[in-house]
Amino acid sequence: MDRESVRAGLSESIAELIPLVGVGQATQQEILAFRERHDRLHRDEPLPPRSLREMRDGRRRYLNLQDRLVDLTKRYAPWAAPGGAGNIEPKLRFQGLSVSLIAASTIYDNYLSLLTILKDDSLRRLLNHADLGYGIPEDTMWKIVEGLNSTEARGTLHQLVEAWTVADQALALTDETSVRLRGAVESSVSYRYALDNCVADHLPSQRAVHTKRFMDALAGLATASLGKLSEVFGNGVGLVETRKGKLWNDEKVRERLLGILQPLDLLLEKTPFRLTDSLIPGHFGHVAIWMGSATELDTKGVFARPEMQQAPLSGYRAQIQTGHSVLEALRTGVELNTLNHFLNVDDVAILRPKALSNDDVIESLVRGFRQIGKEYDFNFDVETTGSIVCSELPYHVYPGVRWKTEQQLGRFTISPDDIASLALGDDAAFDLIVLYHDGRPIDPDADLALMETLMHDG
Repeated sequence: MDRESVRAGLSESIAELIPLVGVGQATQQEILAFRERHDRLHRDEPLPPRSLREMRDGRRRYLNLQDRLVDLTKRYAPWAAPGGAGNIEPKLRFQGLSVSLIAASTIYDNYLSLLTILKDDSLRRLLNHADLGYGIPEDTMWKIVEGLNSTEARGTLHQLVEAWTVADQALALTDETSVRLRGAVESSVSYRYALDNCVADHLPSQRAVHTKRFMDALAGLATASLGKLSEVFGNGVGLVETRKGKLWNDEKVRERLLGILQPLDLLLEKTPFRLTDSLIPGHFGHVAIWMGSATELDTKGVFARPEMQQAPLSGYRAQIQTGHSVLEALRTGVELNTLNHFLNVDDVAILRPKALSNDDVIESLVRGFRQIGKEYDFNFDVETTGSIVCSELPYHVYPGVRWKTEQQLGRFTISPDDIASLALGDDAAFDLIVLYHDGRPIDPDADLALMETLMHDG
């Protein structure tokens, strides 16, 4: 490769690297701040939705940053081997080694920060759960941990440090680019550890990593077994329906509700003719989110969002246009259905969130679309985001709501009545807009009191 091509490639690599180092430093600070906030939480409460979103979004940024830094590390790492740079000019070789070393050191700096999260059993397991709505497969973080703890990865870092140190001492370059690169190298904690040959002292051993992963796998098997039992039982009783709901195929009710519903309204229902209804504590047995019409979502700019331009989210507009605006988690998974499909019920309540800005509504709607396709959460655990039960949808979609939860069998759950209760009291987070009971509309002057009575008696 000629000198000018090498120079041009290095210039592009340096321009790509500099902002990534800044992102890495910000990521490290975010991780440490998250852990500090987590340690202040009450242990008898689940992680709030905001923390779960921070973990999910943080994972996505971390994984994206990891991929780009790995690419930069590999780009010039061969130059660290004797004769690996061929006849490349020493100054350009030094700068190439600097790019790869800075990228590798930043990866390990990020990892050292991440270890503060991974040391907590519950946080580590949450980090390794899949969330396909955000493109995060199962055990992604474990694969990174095992990779960075490998002899090969550590060997690459040490080889880069050794070659870079020799080159730096031999050349003592003073040009602006080399000085900036040298400063970036020397500011890395991982570089200093590698220089002192003590990186391994600050990382978990391979045995510790394998033991933790094995224990997490056992915990996952126990959870999966309980969830499978729940799935088999739920699918069985879910087939039992003694009649149709009193609002089923009632066109007047459907038209009335279509004229009332607004994007992000909650729909709660009661189906006493289904066996599953008797197994759910409280009055209400199911909750869904109204996503709005295509016109409303276009007006708000939801479908213009960049993430909504990409598959599978880009395909949901067609479903909305055909009236599939009810977002709900059924035993078959999270999907969009029509209002007519939903109204096979005796009771229905519409709740509307208070004090949400237009930006909050848009963000929540996009989060709602990201839930589509996820499996039903037969473990009923609000802290897992890879699978969703109906009452967990609002928990993960709406911002700024202090949800009521209950602890059962070592996990935190949320029921439809827990959701409905947030429309009661002086500090209610939701307004009750409409209530139908036993197939009849309830007068607005009496609906809130009746709903409270039904929930109390249920």
